[in-house]
Amino acid sequence: MDSINSILLGIIQGLTEFLPISSSGHLVLGQHFLGIENSGIFLEVVFHLGTLLSILLYYRHDISDLFHGIYKRDSESLHYMFMVAVATIPAMVVGLFFKTQLESLFLAKFVPYMLLITGCVLLMTKYSSESTKSITLKIAILVGCAQVFAMLPGISRSGMTISLALFLGIHRATAAKFSFFMAIPVLLGAGILQLRDVSEMPLLICPLFLGFLSAFISGYVVIHWLINLILNQHFWKFSYYCIFAGLICILMGVGS
Repeated sequence: MDSINSILLGIIQGLTEFLPISSSGHLVLGQHFLGIENSGIFLEVVFHLGTLLSILLYYRHDISDLFHGIYKRDSESLHYMFMVAVATIPAMVVGLFFKTQLESLFLAKFVPYMLLITGCVLLMTKYSSESTKSITLKIAILVGCAQVFAMLPGISRSGMTISLALFLGIHRATAAKFSFFMAIPVLLGAGILQLRDVSEMPLLICPLFLGFLSAFISGYVVIHWLINLILNQHFWKFSYYCIFAGLICILMGVGS
């Protein structure tokens, strides 16, 4: 893996981790079109850490307030942390016990069809109605189950979780924040699982650092942009891209 490809894949990871267009699917397609057979498990860990850092930086004040509230045993903070933990459990369990089966599906031929599914789900959010409803145990479990489907390449994690929260009547800003908070333990857990399979530390420090940096910067920019789009009710418009990208890939023979 050279530095240019590492930067390109890092940017793809950062842009698509938070936009509802599937980072895993775009990484698979990116490697396919760049002719990269295997970017390496450790590089994927670095990408995840880059996007994880962008979440921590963007929501640093909210995270600080949350942990301060937990320390003070504030009931609202404890409730929110519990909801995030509950929503994370389904993906953690599936990732732990079905890791090998999931990895076998990370093939370019599956991605276009999953992008079409993502696009259809996003399109339906155009007709969702929001309210002041808070995150309940039932909603946390359902959104957590939606996150499981996003473990398939081409199914967007933010797309599935935010969409379902919107369908359930959660306010757009609340849905987006909860989705990104759910991503923190998921990205961290995915990194730990992948690190278990790393036999030795790669020596290509420069490509790794550049991949991390590009994933972090692009991810940080995208979070801010996406929040504004969600608040302005433009979230569903990403369906056009997913459907178009899926169809183009199929016509190019990627899905065959």
